[in-house]
Amino acid sequence: MKNQTEPDWKNDTNLDDSGNSESLWMISYLDTFTLLLVFFVLITIITGKQMNLTEAEKRELTSSFTGEEHVRYPLQELLLDLNLLLESEKEAGRVIITSDENELRLQFPGSSFFLSGEANVLPNGKAILEKIVGVTHRLKHYPFKIDVEGHADNRPINSSVFPSNWELSAARAANIVKSFIESGYDPKRLKASGYGDTFPLKPNEDILGNPIPENLDLNRRVVIRLYF
Repeated sequence: MKNQTEPDWKNDTNLDDSGNSESLWMISYLDTFTLLLVFFVLITIITGKQMNLTEAEKRELTSSFTGEEHVRYPLQELLLDLNLLLESEKEAGRVIITSDENELRLQFPGSSFFLSGEANVLPNGKAILEKIVGVTHRLKHYPFKIDVEGHADNRPINSSVFPSNWELSAARAANIVKSFIESGYDPKRLKASGYGDTFPLKPNEDILGNPIPENLDLNRRVVIRLYF
């Protein structure tokens, strides 16, 4: 026997001849309409941001090397121009350029900038830095920040100037930052980080403890991170 106090859902809605609730189609319709509305709002925001770029910003996001006249995101434009400017270094294996939606990374062997055991930037290294500075200055409406990372292998150093690889890697990063400052880069947007031998890309030694020269060369590196 049916409990008389239990609500009868059939009495709370109007049913069509097939026994389905007439309100169900309305719920589905409203859900679909809401999703479409959200979609168009997002599209409007995204396209509106691109169309609200000033003419100066649009000109900056046109490659000065290819002459292409279309708007990219600043990191994409920076990636395009640096790939072109550093083409010879890429072909010689002296730089690896990677990027994602948040940052762009330039990885150089330490020998591109420094003599072994030293931290003074070589002329060739300064020429590379000038290329980077030139591109970022052209995109002046987008204040890129730069973090320079110094990395060393695990071979000990104990000179009168650098008691350990920590001091050496930090001094190398700091001197690259100084080069950016000398080129007119805003010091507030620069950072130097020395990591010593704590983040090797590959093992410095084999299982017998013998050094692996090619891995040592790979781990002695400079990484320049560009980001917002």
